[in-house]
Amino acid sequence: MKEPLFAALLLLLANTASFAAQKCPAIETWVLDKGFYEVAPWRVVSGGAGECSFMTAKTSINFGFNHMVTNSAEEAMAAATEMQQAVAGKSVVEPMLSLGEKGFIYQPKKKDGTVDRTSMFFYGHRGSVNVSGYLNLKDPITPAQRDLAANLLAGTLSVAPNPKALAKEANCRYLDPNLVKRLLPASDVATIVPDSNNCVVSAGGKVITVAVTKDTRGWATAERLLKDGGCTVDTLPNLGKAAGIAHHCSKGNPRAEVLFVTGSRMFRLLYAPAAEPSASDRAALVELARVAAGN
Repeated sequence: MKEPLFAALLLLLANTASFAAQKCPAIETWVLDKGFYEVAPWRVVSGGAGECSFMTAKTSINFGFNHMVTNSAEEAMAAATEMQQAVAGKSVVEPMLSLGEKGFIYQPKKKDGTVDRTSMFFYGHRGSVNVSGYLNLKDPITPAQRDLAANLLAGTLSVAPNPKALAKEANCRYLDPNLVKRLLPASDVATIVPDSNNCVVSAGGKVITVAVTKDTRGWATAERLLKDGGCTVDTLPNLGKAAGIAHHCSKGNPRAEVLFVTGSRMFRLLYAPAAEPSASDRAALVELARVAAGN
């Protein structure tokens, strides 16, 4: 099931500093200005090899996507099927072949069974790459606007046959592959790298996230974050002042999280399996953090 991976991505982005505005390599803002002119101008909020987000002067009007790189075209197609099954019971789902054989769009249902016609989500695939996207406008999304958004998202999948582009989207410089395999032994590994300082890796329903932010008072922030969630916290003096690993938390899902600071950078490494991480899991996560500290 790939749905937890996207939940982890949203959590990762929500808990890190805002991305510096930059250019989106895959989509130009003028295309959005022309296609969705009713709410123009658009601006880039974040842009990276496998993730871009845009918004207008009104933040509730936005568009964006992220890629997930899997091991094969078969896995990417299976992920699309699993994602559709995951949302089908609570959403209005329609096929969208421009996003691949298993591509689709969906609009979540409200409690009364209706949907918000101003909001739409997209899911597609090409080769070993999946794309997940969204569009939120001020008025109900028209068929032409739906098709434009789908075509723009499909265009981002042009990276699929390019080995160099795929390597860039799947490479997280902070993660050691051998240590990742210890925590994620399943073979269905999928990776999202929104930018050079954020990574999400998933396999077998387990997730690892890495977030690196600049914070001049990072040690104080790390100390505060470790206290949140009602967790048991073990100090990690070898990783610096206020460094620690939180586990056996009374709030939220089972997880272990390492926080530490090097210079002006604060690191957060999270491991979220289905059950409480074992002592061996926590040791592997700490080792992974030590490797990350050197990059």
